[in-house]
Amino acid sequence: MVIIEYIKEFVDPSKVHESIFIGYLWNTPTLYGKYKTHKISKVTFTEGIWWFYFYIGKEMYESGIRLFDDVTTYSFITSKPSENGKKSYFDYYNDYGGFSTIDEVVSECDGDKGNDEYHFSEVQKYESLRNLQKQGLLDTSNPNLVSKLANMSLKQMQSFFQFKHKESFSHVNSGEVIEYNLIDNLDETIEQLEAGEDAGIPLFESPRLNKKINGQKLGNLMYLVLPSGVGKSSILTEKGVLGLLESGEKGIVFANEEGVKRWRTRLLVTVAARILKKPIARDTVNRGGFSQEIKQTLKEAAEWLQTHRPDFIKFVQLKKYRIEDVINRIELYRPLGYKHIYFDTFKPDLSQNVERWLAFSNSAQELYDCIKEESNNCATIATVQLKIGKEFRYIDLDCIGKSPEIVEVAAVVMAGRLIFADEYPGGKNELDPYNWEKDSGFGGWHKKPYKLDPGKKYLILFLPKNREGSEDEQIVFEVNYDFNIWKEVALVVVPNNGR
Repeated sequence: MVIIEYIKEFVDPSKVHESIFIGYLWNTPTLYGKYKTHKISKVTFTEGIWWFYFYIGKEMYESGIRLFDDVTTYSFITSKPSENGKKSYFDYYNDYGGFSTIDEVVSECDGDKGNDEYHFSEVQKYESLRNLQKQGLLDTSNPNLVSKLANMSLKQMQSFFQFKHKESFSHVNSGEVIEYNLIDNLDETIEQLEAGEDAGIPLFESPRLNKKINGQKLGNLMYLVLPSGVGKSSILTEKGVLGLLESGEKGIVFANEEGVKRWRTRLLVTVAARILKKPIARDTVNRGGFSQEIKQTLKEAAEWLQTHRPDFIKFVQLKKYRIEDVINRIELYRPLGYKHIYFDTFKPDLSQNVERWLAFSNSAQELYDCIKEESNNCATIATVQLKIGKEFRYIDLDCIGKSPEIVEVAAVVMAGRLIFADEYPGGKNELDPYNWEKDSGFGGWHKKPYKLDPGKKYLILFLPKNREGSEDEQIVFEVNYDFNIWKEVALVVVPNNGR
């Protein structure tokens, strides 16, 4: 049998935590029930004394004893039969100092109220480090690494090794994935645009929507369901990515329909319009050969991005769509602080070789299992194609089509459509938008009508599912596709009258 000589950095600091943890257990025996599901064995402890007292206490607790005093412990130990050729429990008890040893550690934890979880976590941390050393998975000759690990909490250490594991195997079975820093090479993108090449944590300036869904909440999976051509990627860029940049958080964009150049272009135009207040029409940029003034504005937008948020957003282009690749990248970057996910466009993973609706449901469950609070705790917005042929004015969860199961794991479903011609003022189905206004005289709230402009485009955003708030009001956005501006202007209640 090979005896492992563990380095002192993984042994000595554990001893005090082991003794205090035992003190907690003996002081409050019901804690044995709390830690019943944890794997605690002889190797958990660096010294035999604390394993002995843990084991005796566990035996007493499982025998129904709930008060561990001197007399009860003595009676229990002396009742245990001796085995031939083996040292008795009573001999060990005397060798380890009997009940006076327990008295001492119990008195230590009396002034350390409610910290049993902390001390047990530290015991587990050092046990894990010794296990890694035993398996040869740690370079114990590297003092900086040893010191860094010993100073981490158990949770931090788990995140550290999760990242290292994913990083080491990120090249394996990764499909065709191309990864970029979205805000790199913006100057090059501007030059390409000028040459005339085709180019494509609250939500940004959305107080009504933020109030209803609590912004981009960690652990939530949110869907943005829109018809083709309405602007799923555009609204995701303006409301999601720009909101993220403004707040200083890190995120990942997964894209399977548009490349990095189109995303960079749209981001530059959006920053120019919304941050710099110098709007540039996208078609002007796409045609190239633009004026020096436009080029200078694009340069300013690039400078704002590069100065304020140089590496805050990863862009992952999925050349072959596999949900496995998305999950692997989330798990790789989450320990580095990338906790906001934008998925454009979420659809069935047909590599699963099952029916389309089942593949969609499976992908939704896998994505949610990865981002939920108990796992990687990421705020996630996934765009989804509105059901083809959907003609109802009032949009409900039927808009998802044949895969309604995907909404089961979602906290919020946002579904939208453009306003129909007959919903403008004077139309057969005229809508009555409004905003809530506080009455200066009586202090109450009343609806102040908002008039739609027939010369402008509007999008109505429904909330057919909202675990964070109400679903009864819809939000009206004034849409300017040229500058990628989605301006919240009013609330409305669309009658649920069918088609």
